[in-house]
Amino acid sequence: MLGTLRSSILALGVVLVGCSDGVTTPPTDASTSETAGDARDSATSVDDTAAALDALDGGDAPAAGACRTVSAWSTSAAFVDGSHTSHPLPSFARNGFFYVHTQAAGGTDRVLRAARTNADGTLGAWFVASPDHGGGPHGFTAIVADGEAYHFRNGHIARYGFDAGGKMTGDVTLLEKSADSSFGGNRYVWDSAVYALFGDGNKRVVHLGGFSFTPYTYKPDVYGAALPMPSSFAATGKRHPADRPGRAAFFARATDGFVYTGESGGGRLWRARVTSGGALDPWVSIGTLPAGTGNERGDFFLAGRTLFVVRGASVFAADVRDDGSLAAWTNMPKLPADQVDINWGDGHLEGASYGVTADAVYVTGPKVVFGARLSPRACAP
Repeated sequence: MLGTLRSSILALGVVLVGCSDGVTTPPTDASTSETAGDARDSATSVDDTAAALDALDGGDAPAAGACRTVSAWSTSAAFVDGSHTSHPLPSFARNGFFYVHTQAAGGTDRVLRAARTNADGTLGAWFVASPDHGGGPHGFTAIVADGEAYHFRNGHIARYGFDAGGKMTGDVTLLEKSADSSFGGNRYVWDSAVYALFGDGNKRVVHLGGFSFTPYTYKPDVYGAALPMPSSFAATGKRHPADRPGRAAFFARATDGFVYTGESGGGRLWRARVTSGGALDPWVSIGTLPAGTGNERGDFFLAGRTLFVVRGASVFAADVRDDGSLAAWTNMPKLPADQVDINWGDGHLEGASYGVTADAVYVTGPKVVFGARLSPRACAP
């Protein structure tokens, strides 16, 4: 079935949605440290079809080369001058382009810049995709789901429109009927969301909550929506295990899959099974991420059957087993510099700023983008 689905999606051209240190083994294997989920549970962007379809083999025995490794990282040309920056704004990859939201100091001059992606992990020349990207000065999440780019902020569900050359065709389109009802009355910022493509062809977005302007506190309630993107998300009845939800990635099986997520400003890691119909199992603790550099902030992304996490300039990888457990974490080549060197303050989460294509991954720094080629390898036992 999965092979048929792969062929069908490829035929349709659907686009789906960041010098080596050597290999080390962390203090504990994540698969041996699982405990019951948080007591409260009484709860990207990926471009190019092949990158996401590789994960659909999760219901079968791992094929040779189903897991991934990254090459040494390259550094793009600067996409901004000294008075502008990317973080704490998001980035994403879509349809052969990598997009970076930028702004000047104080949150003004919000320009969306883009560059063509290359198979070797480099980028083409930067150009202005929009002189005003329509996002806020901080605290919003952008993802690509089923070939379309969206962002969520303050109760809005906004869809980007692009032409064939990668430029926006106008303002974002707001899909919600009311910003007060799109997420159960929560007006989220500093939030997290992940796109889930299942082996049976169902497509969903899982929103993991964040800071809500109503009632001006963190509300880690988990919401879900089936695609095409609706005007509001439905409550799952579950909460994220951290008060401040962190990054997330999704691994697909035939009719279900696993969401992996961390916490903003911390190193704890959890997973939860989600069905293609939207049901979410309780969260399970799967240990702590390896220590990184700087403020240890960075992205999660999945390529093939491998989960990657960026912590400052450190990059770690763990292969996903059929049951959702993780093999031991291993060191990947480091970034030339910390991916995220700032945050909005008080432990708040920036929007995810990475993109995965069929051949490469890109993660955004404050003024440049780091890129690496993704290569197949045998999976760890």
